[in-house]
Amino acid sequence: MEKFKMKLNIPQIILMSFFAATVITISNSLIDWDKRIYAGIFAGLTIIVCGILANFIIRDKD
Repeated sequence: MEKFKMKLNIPQIILMSFFAATVITISNSLIDWDKRIYAGIFAGLTIIVCGILANFIIRDKD
């Protein structure tokens, strides 16, 4: 369970925000969401995946 406690530093947060905003914007223009809950679930999962991706790309030296 220690591996799931992920803290991001400032460059990782900026990279995660860039990835998430890009993916969510493109998906919202391509997909017509019938219910807003599906868009919210997709956005939440996108944020989690982008956080893991940003943590993988910019690693801490600790």
